[in-house]
Amino acid sequence: MAVDVVDKEPMPKHTFAERAAANNLNDAEILNSNNSAGPDVPSDADVVIAGGGIHGLIYAIQSATVKSGNLSVSLIEKNSKPGYKIGESTLPAFSLWCKLHGLTADYLLRIFGLKDGLAFYFMRENDADNYGDNLIVGTPGEHLSGYQVERPVSELLFTLLAQRQGVNVYHGKKVDFVASDVQGGLHNSKISVVDAAKEATQPSASIDTSLLVDATGRFRQLASKKASLKRFEGFNTDAFWAYYTHPEDKRKMPFRGYEGCQTNHLCIPEGWFWVIRLLSWEGNSTAKMMDMLTYLLDCAEAGVPSDQLPCTAKLAEMFDLKYQWVTSVGVAARNDVKYPDDLAQYGSTEAERKLNYFIRKYPRINELMTNFELIQDLYGPKTTFFVRKTLTYQSPVVSGPGWLAIGDACGFTNPLYSPGINVGMASSTYAAELTHKALDDAKQGSIAAAESTIRKIFAPYDDFITNLIPSLDQMNRFNYLCFRDPRLGERVAIPWQYYASASVGFDPLHTQGTFTLDQEQFGRYAKNWLWGAQMPAYDAIARETVKLLSPFSLGEEVPGEVVQKVLDTSAKLMAASFAENPAKIIRWGGKVKSHDGMMRYQEGKTGRDHFTSQCAGCNCWTIRREDWTLCHFCGMKRQPADNVIQWEPATVMV
Repeated sequence: MAVDVVDKEPMPKHTFAERAAANNLNDAEILNSNNSAGPDVPSDADVVIAGGGIHGLIYAIQSATVKSGNLSVSLIEKNSKPGYKIGESTLPAFSLWCKLHGLTADYLLRIFGLKDGLAFYFMRENDADNYGDNLIVGTPGEHLSGYQVERPVSELLFTLLAQRQGVNVYHGKKVDFVASDVQGGLHNSKISVVDAAKEATQPSASIDTSLLVDATGRFRQLASKKASLKRFEGFNTDAFWAYYTHPEDKRKMPFRGYEGCQTNHLCIPEGWFWVIRLLSWEGNSTAKMMDMLTYLLDCAEAGVPSDQLPCTAKLAEMFDLKYQWVTSVGVAARNDVKYPDDLAQYGSTEAERKLNYFIRKYPRINELMTNFELIQDLYGPKTTFFVRKTLTYQSPVVSGPGWLAIGDACGFTNPLYSPGINVGMASSTYAAELTHKALDDAKQGSIAAAESTIRKIFAPYDDFITNLIPSLDQMNRFNYLCFRDPRLGERVAIPWQYYASASVGFDPLHTQGTFTLDQEQFGRYAKNWLWGAQMPAYDAIARETVKLLSPFSLGEEVPGEVVQKVLDTSAKLMAASFAENPAKIIRWGGKVKSHDGMMRYQEGKTGRDHFTSQCAGCNCWTIRREDWTLCHFCGMKRQPADNVIQWEPATVMV
């Protein structure tokens, strides 16, 4: 494979560290100094975004690049810098969007962990020896890598990228939703902005705008004022998690085929555990991190290939930064679990007690966790154990005169399959696309008709979100109910999930071949993909499975004949769907460990594609690419055999 060489590489600079030191700037001040409009919030913007999390930033970047220079955008974030959030596992939808904006594995694997697929292990209660397993393989890194992201880093990177595109991103400021006057039409809204740190009552700025975007996540700061959230019938879920060290010795892992580069799912009747390997940059100077990320963005713009870039270890040395590998471990359990009356033996807080309760209840999980050591307060005081209750909700109203909601402000279901970022970003990119058309068309007509024009254009967005969250809720229930029996998880839930998602993404993704989409193609892909939750065949198996399994309470064994009926129904629906599926040419046998090329279950099958390998020097997981002769993490020369993809069956075809 030919390797591109860049003759003149960007020079690493320490602009932000030097500026912060010379002017004694705090985190918010150094971040705000990078805005094209300067450190002070401008008094006018076509769009104001409330919330600088991942969806607010994706919307901002997409708005700035779909039609460059068409809209002025200001983003207001109350935190002084990008802060900790859960939600670390990404999927091809996220990677495709990053690639669309020039962010490929050459640059991102130097700051994030590698993500190569989803591994699942299915356990019964009181049966440690018999468990099922399956694997959805990732994408070939030659074209598209996957990433496990630490959110403060991803959001700092996207902040810098947004600012490069002309978006003004202000930290340490917050929108006063009570004092703001949000009206329909063009530039009829006045958004009140206050200094977050001072808890000021007087606005520090007022912005005239046409659209206020609620990107405040589960807090739904504006959407909550328009309608109370909706819950779905049946069980909800609660999450409990913590951070641990990352063990080097994988031989002690008590699960078949366990690899740290995968998102590992340990599925139990009550729910599931995640085990995610992360590269953490916590504890570093914001200004120094800005310098490193700016250098990587410069290299991405110049197209510097991986082998010409400093490795992670060298980058950290160049910019005086520290890092460590950590492991995110948590459980998302049904909220109808009956816990023991006394949980004191498991810890001192609810999060610690319930996380440890599930770990110790399942011997194989308990054995796995002997390889990890708990990290105390990784993200600051009182951040050892985390809890979030009643995860699933929907916002019944997601737009109105002068405003719209995106991301988790529209709703959320469960971290299983990571829909929060990877499906939710369809709301951010779709909303950005429609924003241009809505405001452009409104400007062409009369002032009196402006709001009706805008509302008409956003009507499809309302319908999209209205249908999206219930379909994701059904997807979640389908999977959770299949976790009641290992056979159903292994043979029904997992293969159907990949089959549906790959089928609906077939055009344009697989027909294109190199996982490189333009803006129009990505918009179409994101709106259609949605993990395949709205594919008719998937909807049919999900509905039938939920109907068959819902009558059996948690703790009650599902009768064998019911399990068999689900298995038979699944096989029948799969065969019928596959026969007429244009995506049948996908190499299914290489993508799903348990199934053959016609998506039929094959007991004992172990063959699958291998897109990753471990560096012999630092043990870091990396992608198999023949043009990557050096480890991206430590810089050691790689063996040629470690760079070659292993296809199953041995056919060079994506």
